[in-house]
Amino acid sequence: METTREGAILVKGVWDMPKPAAVHVRDKKTGQRIASVSEFRMEHHPDGAPEWDLISAPLKLSALGIYTLEVGDASSPVVCGDFDYRLRSEMTTPTAGEVSLDNLKTTVSANLTTFDPRTQTAAPFKNARVSLTGEGVSLAATTDAQGRLAAPVTFRGTEKSTLLHVKVEATPEMDPEDRFLSVATDRRNAEIVLDPASQKIKAVYGSTAKLTGRASLVAADGTRKPVPEGTPLNGDLDGKPGTGTDGRFERQVRVATTDGQRIKTTWANNRAYPWLSFASDSTEVELYDTTSFTKFTATIDAARRVTFTGSLVRQTGFGTLGVEAQYSADGKTGWTTRKTFTVYANSDSAFKLTLPGEADGYWRLHYPGTTHTQGATTQPVRLTRTATAFSYFNAAPEPVRKGQTFTIKGTLQHGTPAKPYAGQTVLFYFRPTGSQDYTYQGHSKTAADGTFTHPFKADRTGTWIARYRDADGKHYNAESRQDDLTVNP
Repeated sequence: METTREGAILVKGVWDMPKPAAVHVRDKKTGQRIASVSEFRMEHHPDGAPEWDLISAPLKLSALGIYTLEVGDASSPVVCGDFDYRLRSEMTTPTAGEVSLDNLKTTVSANLTTFDPRTQTAAPFKNARVSLTGEGVSLAATTDAQGRLAAPVTFRGTEKSTLLHVKVEATPEMDPEDRFLSVATDRRNAEIVLDPASQKIKAVYGSTAKLTGRASLVAADGTRKPVPEGTPLNGDLDGKPGTGTDGRFERQVRVATTDGQRIKTTWANNRAYPWLSFASDSTEVELYDTTSFTKFTATIDAARRVTFTGSLVRQTGFGTLGVEAQYSADGKTGWTTRKTFTVYANSDSAFKLTLPGEADGYWRLHYPGTTHTQGATTQPVRLTRTATAFSYFNAAPEPVRKGQTFTIKGTLQHGTPAKPYAGQTVLFYFRPTGSQDYTYQGHSKTAADGTFTHPFKADRTGTWIARYRDADGKHYNAESRQDDLTVNP
């Protein structure tokens, strides 16, 4: 339920609900019911909905104030809202004279009255305090004995809007009242000219670009002079770009356009800027995209094979790009490209590359970039394991007769400088003369000094080798020299 201007009770949106038998008015201070209303007329809901509003005749109460509305018995009332039976402050639509950069002063005028629901009459609202606020405007004024408002207002000429809020504050005896007034302006002709370096830029998507230029007033005879200092342009990263005393400006903008699109520089509020006719200049953007490596890993295995995995992401595009796998002994200088491979630049597309490595050193992936894409490089990763090597390997005696026993001896070392590698398994392989393949023949453990031995029975002429295979994930594999053994009948 609500209260009308005249002090009637309004029951909103009645459709299939039963009509209230009576609505009671209760004094908030005494708790007594001082009036009851049972007669209502029906009116169509103003928004056109298939509903009805119930409206009573204006109530005649002895005192102004805010009362409680309720229905039901006095012993079990249901509160339905407040009944605002106070004076109504009313204001005509404010008016003001036109302003311009040549005349920044105007007067805001309006008539204020008060309506009393007890007498159903309006009277001038004299000595009413009225606030006027807007961008750069904050002042208080008072109505005269006839309720007339005449408030002088002076603008700066650089406001983004001339909208004013004219308000009469609420009091215990009266509700508030406010109006909005957009003061008309006579716009002056102007132009915005970007500097040549700001008319076309090359930038990374999402980066910050600086745009500079000059804004000028243009007289009827074509002469130009700076716009007022502080004339605001459309916002940038600094929040409030404005012109200097010479009309020059600097904007810091975020490049978020696609390639070939333009960044517009114009007044704040665009065409709604009140003081100057619409003007703009635009910056053509040649976009080169950002790229980055994600989920990058680089590992080296026991066979000195380097494996790279990850994804190359392009900020706003996709497609195939050439990536270089590079090596440096110290991770700072002498980077050399060991292999160039093609990847699909997309966050969902992973790559994997394996190539021969080095015993020790630093590795990285490098995308050099193109005219339209920014380059990217991973952080260098040192890849190394402990070196292993057979310092001695021999099969003897030789030649040997078929069926006789011969012995393979050797020494396995690791580290730099090399030292004995004890307790490791050495594998032995044989390749008969005329064959291309080695076959496994047996194994042996190294002693504390890294030496190993293993006897074999001679069968046929061929080549013997020994192999070590990494056992702890920290060493490289190793293979001995080839030793030919002649077996006579």
